[in-house]
Amino acid sequence: MLRPAQYHLLYLPDGSWETVSCLASVIRCRATAPTVLLDVSTVERLTFNSLTVLARKAMHLRSVCGQLLLTGPGPTLRKMVDRTGTGSLLPLFTDNTAALRALAEDGRTWCRVDLSAVPDTLFTEPPLQ
Repeated sequence: MLRPAQYHLLYLPDGSWETVSCLASVIRCRATAPTVLLDVSTVERLTFNSLTVLARKAMHLRSVCGQLLLTGPGPTLRKMVDRTGTGSLLPLFTDNTAALRALAEDGRTWCRVDLSAVPDTLFTEPPLQ
């Protein structure tokens, strides 16, 4: 029997570069699970730079056997992901339930966990020299 898998559920209030960069930093510093569901249902517009930050964060999560799933995207965001070819890095789901259903296809049970209040070692930073 497979043990339950954990994920973080985060909400992106807007698509500005500043907000997305802050969210990426929070994931880097406080994530304890490599799978992140990002609810983008309130995002009306996403800048190209913001999409780049999300794609890079998705690559980092994949490096620790995780992924970044976008839930609730509107038509504009769907079109942007399609046109930029980032759909393989940033899979889109209609809502959180659909994303969890897709995750559970491997037979695991998924449970939500909050971000850690203390720094974690999911991503290790090289020491400053």
